[in-house]
Amino acid sequence: MAREVKMGREAERDVEKEHKLVTDLAAIERVERIGNSIAAVANSVTVEAGYGSPDVYQFEYKFKIIEDEGINAFSLPGGIVYVNKGLLDYCQSDHELAGVLAHEAAHAAHHHMVHLLREQSKLDGQIALLLLAGMVARVDSTDLGNLLIGAQLVRIARTSGYGRKAETDADTAAVTYMAQSGYNPVGLLTFLERLARDAATKPDLNMGIMQTHPAPRDRCRNVTSEIKSLGLPLNRRAVTDSLKARTEATTVNGQSITRVTLGDQVLFDPAPVDNALTSEQRAQAITVKVNQFLDSDPKFREVRLSSDGGTVLARGEPVIMVFDQDAVQDGKPTHELAQHAADVLKRAIWCEMIARIY
Repeated sequence: MAREVKMGREAERDVEKEHKLVTDLAAIERVERIGNSIAAVANSVTVEAGYGSPDVYQFEYKFKIIEDEGINAFSLPGGIVYVNKGLLDYCQSDHELAGVLAHEAAHAAHHHMVHLLREQSKLDGQIALLLLAGMVARVDSTDLGNLLIGAQLVRIARTSGYGRKAETDADTAAVTYMAQSGYNPVGLLTFLERLARDAATKPDLNMGIMQTHPAPRDRCRNVTSEIKSLGLPLNRRAVTDSLKARTEATTVNGQSITRVTLGDQVLFDPAPVDNALTSEQRAQAITVKVNQFLDSDPKFREVRLSSDGGTVLARGEPVIMVFDQDAVQDGKPTHELAQHAADVLKRAIWCEMIARIY
């Protein structure tokens, strides 16, 4: 333990010589609040280690934010965790951020860095220090290899393998840390799914966090399996708003109403219906039905219109009924409003299906 803490404190000084830390008090409070909840579990709960050691030591965890827009995070031995500002902005909820912090805390709690160096005990002291520095900086294994020569390249390749095993173990332990600290482990899954999708579709996005990690599909499958093993529901809408129906106040053609959105799309603008239902009442009812449907592992072929074209059906049940008042308010025929809502709902289901592919 003393060795890990000493290594971590020495590396901490080096990191903070090269990187400026965020001083925003609200951001710091958020990261420390979530991180300290995770650390309390890591310091008290033994989680089986697939790599490293499960021995629990009482580390004094620190959680700090680096002024960098890249999507990245890393940890040092002894419980020092850094996250980039860009990663904070990328997370869509505290649950997702907790997933990242739990993953990094697991690296320290399971003594991955020390175990890695022990596995590489045949390396001399200079090479071991280079490996440590490379892992702290998230240097790609190819770049690490370029630092060395000859037969040492083979050893670096082995080190890359150990690193991937450590990443898988950190994901596994993070699920337990999250569940026991009050955060939803599905947040780690949605973060990984979106990260994998964006890494594949947005080549200009700074994805430093992906460089030394296992294949995204493998990580998602592993996290999904761990969540299911704990008997927890896989409800993505509980941890992210990207595919959740929500209500918001707005004005349409001079009339104040309550709009229903789905992700970043307008799903439907319900008008008040005579003296029977207010716009807000209709919007709330639609939101509940849509989210219940989205939580039930839907297929987009299960969304269709009624025979008269004025109602959106999900598995044969009405979720959005379009009235004449809606047509008057929006200046569009009822079937066109219903078709738009059905298309937005189908697109949301399709997006979630795509997210699960990567």
